[in-house]
Amino acid sequence: MACLAAGRLVGDRAGDRPGRACLLPAPSQYRAIGDRPRAEDHHANVTERATPAEQPRFLIFGAGAVGSLIGARLAQSGCEVTLVGRPQNVDAVARDGVRMVVAGKVTNQAVRAARQNVAEAAGPFDHVLLTVKGYDTLDALEQLEPVLQPGTILGSFQNGVGNEEAIVSAAVDQALLAGSLTLPVSMDEPGKVQQHSRRGGIAVAPVSPEVNVAPLVRKLGDAGFAARRYSDFRAMKWSKLLLNILGNAQSAILDLPPAHVFADSELFRYERLAFREAVAVMNRMRIPIVPLPGFSVPMLRRVMSLPALLAQMILEPQVGGARGTKMPSLWWDLKRGKGRTEARYLNGAVVEAGTRYDLPTPVNSVLWAILEQMTAVPTEWDRYRRDPVRLKALLRTATRLNAAG
Repeated sequence: MACLAAGRLVGDRAGDRPGRACLLPAPSQYRAIGDRPRAEDHHANVTERATPAEQPRFLIFGAGAVGSLIGARLAQSGCEVTLVGRPQNVDAVARDGVRMVVAGKVTNQAVRAARQNVAEAAGPFDHVLLTVKGYDTLDALEQLEPVLQPGTILGSFQNGVGNEEAIVSAAVDQALLAGSLTLPVSMDEPGKVQQHSRRGGIAVAPVSPEVNVAPLVRKLGDAGFAARRYSDFRAMKWSKLLLNILGNAQSAILDLPPAHVFADSELFRYERLAFREAVAVMNRMRIPIVPLPGFSVPMLRRVMSLPALLAQMILEPQVGGARGTKMPSLWWDLKRGKGRTEARYLNGAVVEAGTRYDLPTPVNSVLWAILEQMTAVPTEWDRYRRDPVRLKALLRTATRLNAAG
């Protein structure tokens, strides 16, 4: 997850408990999915406990790092969990369970079933959680059609924005909620999930107006997550996008860790500009920035509004300490050579929204274009790897042309 796990700037309002949080769509979409965001509190802690009842059944579609962690934690809490994913991952889980590594401690957690496809999964399910990449969303919906029965709630736990809108367009009557995991996790080998920090949790918001997310939030709390519910899924997802784009695209393009990007004054300036472009788009769409579990995104926005040098002085040590040499999600997309990345749902989403609202997004436009070129022509990556000169020149030109225009 391309975000900051900072520790010195905490909270987003006076009176927050220490350490609780840290730094770090078009009008037609509103009509398609629901009403515009209401002017109300966009998040709430849920402390009430569930009454004894039959445990809900979960299908996790996409047994990567995010899906495996959520599934394993839910299984630990007593839920019936079925994981569906790539053969190498589900074979490892079927044999050894999900191996979770937190602070060097390894825990093996069995799940009810690990399957390679939905046809092998025995329903019905109360919740189907979608944790695949955004570019696999529509294909996943086709595969999930047999288990999306009346009464089943589908949850989109995917990075970026636009996935929920795509689901609504493809499955108009499907009960839908949105979720975001803010814990930094990775899967370096099949079936083994590395959790890199205890800071973070899960944010959940309804997309369909009839969906009550409180029971799921309680269940995720029972599973050990810091879970919060939100009334506006757009505010939650766009706020998460602000975290996801940090130290992501430039790091992937250059094949350098985010700490290197944040230590370079010119590269950091483009990180800050890309972030501020996204904030400007959110402002134009009247989508508020909200705090997420473990991360005060409004505070991060305020830091990014400071002069670039001061913002870099605040954020650089936090990025280096939080991420070390861990590479971001877009780097993994390029590394795996699938010919696709999630950039369309991150930097690309900012560019497309900027185009709709006539807002310039020169930095995000360049980053997205380069990543798209790299996926189309894999050898293009070699022109940028470990050498920031070319990338800096392109971004310098784009920002100057925008300022002159």
